[in-house]
Amino acid sequence: MIYSWKKIVKHGLPLLLIAIFIEIFAGQIIQGKQELLVTLPIFLISIPVVNSVAGNVGSVLGARLASGLHVGYITNSYKDNEMHHNLIISILIGFITYFILAIVIYLVASFSNLVEDITLIKFVSILLITGFLLILVVSFVSVLTAFISFKRGFDPDDMVAPVVTTFGDVMGIIFLFVVMGIFGVIL
Repeated sequence: MIYSWKKIVKHGLPLLLIAIFIEIFAGQIIQGKQELLVTLPIFLISIPVVNSVAGNVGSVLGARLASGLHVGYITNSYKDNEMHHNLIISILIGFITYFILAIVIYLVASFSNLVEDITLIKFVSILLITGFLLILVVSFVSVLTAFISFKRGFDPDDMVAPVVTTFGDVMGIIFLFVVMGIFGVIL
């Protein structure tokens, strides 16, 4: 595959423009919950962490799949064992990362007097469930985007990261609010 900046712009620009509008939608979700988030600052500081971990894990998975597809050690099949190994490792890394970060965020927020009426176990549970759901969805989107773009002749390296991070940002916010509702943190 020969890389050309014109081809990258031609394929990437429309996708990036769509991603911008979707990100604006995600910002509007947060804007609508602004008053609530101000009363729960520990969750306000968690949103970028939740979204960035999923985006990073999904993008790395996509890059690994793209490399494997280009080189040929991963086939464009949902039954490919190497793809399954990469998928499982990505989900495991994401889960462990969310667990560690949830504890760190809680401890930092505790020392900064930003924790009100939420226990460590409840906070870690909310972030772990949110993160696990998000990693599952983002990993699925990463595999799907890599395979579809490769099959259609697009470079998955140019397609996966914008799709995964945009999708992850929107779903991360939605999952966080849903899980907070299930735990009775918000009504």
